[in-house]
Amino acid sequence: MAGPVAITVNLGDLGKLEKKLGSRLNLVLRRASLSAAMRSVAYMQQRTRTAMPANPSGIGSGGAVNTGAYLRAWRTGQSPQGASVYNSSKYAGVIELGRRTGKVPPREAIARWAQRRLGLDEKDARAAAYPIARAIARRGLVGRYVMTAPEAMRKMADFFVEEFEKELDKVLSESAGR
Repeated sequence: MAGPVAITVNLGDLGKLEKKLGSRLNLVLRRASLSAAMRSVAYMQQRTRTAMPANPSGIGSGGAVNTGAYLRAWRTGQSPQGASVYNSSKYAGVIELGRRTGKVPPREAIARWAQRRLGLDEKDARAAAYPIARAIARRGLVGRYVMTAPEAMRKMADFFVEEFEKELDKVLSESAGR
């Protein structure tokens, strides 16, 4: 999966605000980061449902949802520096970035996929799995770029700015009321 996305706020540019808020500014940034991360998870789930097909020719149904495991694996993490958004699924990297050509994927997994997505019975799904696996080995799978697409990155940055402004307003209102 792609590396972490960082949105940096240069505190030196905040000048008077930093002096006025002191240690509370760090709290504002952490709260805004976590709120933005939680909003981003909901947005990533929406993008997962509408992702383009993984077929290199664009044929097939969209959405990166098969069993729902990838959809449910969107998470947030919190650290002293802020928050993160990630997908904990074991195949998140393949969904996000695609699959290279070469190695044939496991036919059992493809047969189960064919039963769910194509509505085939077990026998027909097993028969279809081999040619599908060979086609994947020959053509690969394109990345869905659920999280790393430029529009997704911009949206997550917008979430942070909006949440930062909300948290900042709360703290400044509390300060004015004292």
